[in-house]
Amino acid sequence: MRIADRILRSRKPLVLLHTYSVTESVLRQAISEAKSMDLDVCVDDQGRPYVGHSHEYHDKSGDPWPENMPLWDAVELLAGSGIAAIVDCKHHRAWPVVAEVVDRIGAELCLVHAYAEELRFDHSRGEGEPDFTTEWSPIERLSEVKASHPGVSTCASCKWLPKHLSVAAEHTDLLERIRATLVRHRVDTVCLNIHGDALCDELLAYFLGADVIPHVGIDNTDVTRLTLPYVGETDRLSAASVTVT
Repeated sequence: MRIADRILRSRKPLVLLHTYSVTESVLRQAISEAKSMDLDVCVDDQGRPYVGHSHEYHDKSGDPWPENMPLWDAVELLAGSGIAAIVDCKHHRAWPVVAEVVDRIGAELCLVHAYAEELRFDHSRGEGEPDFTTEWSPIERLSEVKASHPGVSTCASCKWLPKHLSVAAEHTDLLERIRATLVRHRVDTVCLNIHGDALCDELLAYFLGADVIPHVGIDNTDVTRLTLPYVGETDRLSAASVTVT
C-alpha cells in the first residue's frame, strides 16, 4: 500500500526520519529498527549522482558538506529492507536518478519530494536570504514520476509562506491557490514549511479535505495539539515510526 494511503486509511500520523547525513551505520540502524530513511538525491556538474545537497547550496549557505555514503550503496541496502524512504530531489537535473532510485527501492515504499516552482513565495523571505535555484522543479515532475510509478507517494514543498499561515480570511486566496495546485497535479502530501505554532487541526483539515496530507516537523511543534493525521518528520531516529508492515 502506498505511504499516503496508509496514513489516510489509518487516520494516524506516520513519522519519518529527516537527515542530511546518510552513513552506513545510521542506515543499518534505521533498517534494524524498521524505521525509515531520508535520501537527498543530487547530481554534480557532470551529471554524477550522489547523496546530498547541490554545490550551489553549499556555496551560498556556507554549510559544510556532511558525511554521506555513495548513493547506490545506500539504495542497495534499502532495496529489500522494507522500510520507507523519503527520496528528496535536490537538483532539477536529478529526476532520472530519482526514478531509478524508486525503481530499485520499490514505489510503495517511497515518498518523492521536491520544492515546487509553483509554490515559491516571498512573504517570509529574509533580507539577503539566498535562493537555491537548482532545487526548484516544476510540480509536473512529481506528476510524471507518479504516472510512471503508480505506487509512489509524492510531496511538494512550499517556501517563504507567511510564517503564521492560517485559515483566516486574509489567507483564503493563498490557501485555495496552493490546494488547487496540489490537487491538479495529484500531489499526496505538502510541506508548508511554516512556524510550528501555526500548525493546527484547522489547517490540517483544510488540506486533508482534499486528501492532501500536511507535513509536520515534530521536533519543533507541540503535536499534542494535533488530533488529525499528518506526515511527521524528525531528526531523531528514536522518534520515527516503525514503517515495516
